[in-house]
Amino acid sequence: MVKGNEQASEILRRRYYKTKRRYVVFAGSVLIQFIGVAMPSAMLGIVYVDMTREFRAEASQAALMLSLFRGIAFGGGVLGEMVIRRVGDFPCMIGGALGGSLTLLASAFAPNMVTIVVLIGVGTGCGCVLPTLLSYVYISRAFPPKTAPKYLTTMTLGAGIGFMVTPYITEVLLSHFGWRGTLMMASGMFLQLVLIGMVIQVNLPPPSELQKSRDFKWTDVVEILKNRSYLTYITTMLLFGLFGAVEIWFLPDFLVSNNYKIQDAALVLTLSGFANVSGRLIAGIFESCFSRTKILYHWTYIFMTQALGHAVFPTFVEFYPVLCGSSLIYGVSFGLIVSQSVPVVVQALPQRLNSIGIAMEFTVYGLSTVLGGFVCGVIRDVTGGFEGVFYVASFATIFCSCLCITLFIADKTCTRKTFRKDHINKISVISHL
Repeated sequence: MVKGNEQASEILRRRYYKTKRRYVVFAGSVLIQFIGVAMPSAMLGIVYVDMTREFRAEASQAALMLSLFRGIAFGGGVLGEMVIRRVGDFPCMIGGALGGSLTLLASAFAPNMVTIVVLIGVGTGCGCVLPTLLSYVYISRAFPPKTAPKYLTTMTLGAGIGFMVTPYITEVLLSHFGWRGTLMMASGMFLQLVLIGMVIQVNLPPPSELQKSRDFKWTDVVEILKNRSYLTYITTMLLFGLFGAVEIWFLPDFLVSNNYKIQDAALVLTLSGFANVSGRLIAGIFESCFSRTKILYHWTYIFMTQALGHAVFPTFVEFYPVLCGSSLIYGVSFGLIVSQSVPVVVQALPQRLNSIGIAMEFTVYGLSTVLGGFVCGVIRDVTGGFEGVFYVASFATIFCSCLCITLFIADKTCTRKTFRKDHINKISVISHL
């Protein structure tokens, strides 16, 4: 009976793969990346300035709001995975969308900064983590295993475009409606995730037996951490979270402190944003080329390129055209790494462990990103300048490249040992006969 159900489910999925409905799921997942990942994070980074002015709050309170939001939204992966497995995909999608929308709306009427910290930092953060995780789950279900990595990579273009466009949208909304009206508008946009979730749900294929499992097993986590490729990957993402975004955090202050205008810094960051989107696009177009071997092998030179981008800023700070070129190099490498992170997990782990592996990566990357700003701030205070921050980021990125090289050598060594062992066993059997 179970075999018959599996065969019927497999036939239905094969028929589904021949339809165009999977592209509706893809379009919906791109919008989730735009609305659920990029829009709140980029918007809050601008709106909080007006909030602190109105409430005369300390910068630490605003920083706490952003840290809580990013920590929960990007670091709550494992807890979010537990909830999704227990409750189900569709209820979590609708619940996350409604929760995020309502907390943004309520924060627009907040009487003080503490209320905003709780509503946005905790409430909106919890609302974002579930749709974000589900966008990857939807693509994995809607496309065959062979083509899923390509669409997982391309899907992140939604976040890349969102981070590039949202600051301009936010400035327009602030000029017309103020920060309270801007949060109301953001609440309405976030509410659209309910409709997107409904459209995706009716266009998904029937779940396989593996996808019907609702139990979270800690033995799966142990099995994942024993995987050499995944362990290398999660270590690089930890360092990438700590130091990968130093340009986004500190570059404007660094350039202004070296007698550049704020418009010059804005141009450098804008170029980096365009390059980021270009890197994501390159990763999607050439996904088949990257996937011929382990994607982590390609990260050897991608991380080296990013390390060069980090080091150029303090070394050639007096040459503005060089800084613009470095921002392009940094942006492309950043976009490649971020867009290929989930395909690396899909490539490294069995299908039944993919969702847990992605959730663990979200947790590690999100928490390290939250800590990164503090760690880099300490480095800046100890060294007395931003130069040390960029150089430390460069060395950390070189170490990531070295880890990928080590993985390549270890894989080749193990492959040769396995080949020799099999070859010797065959010869021994033939000799005995």
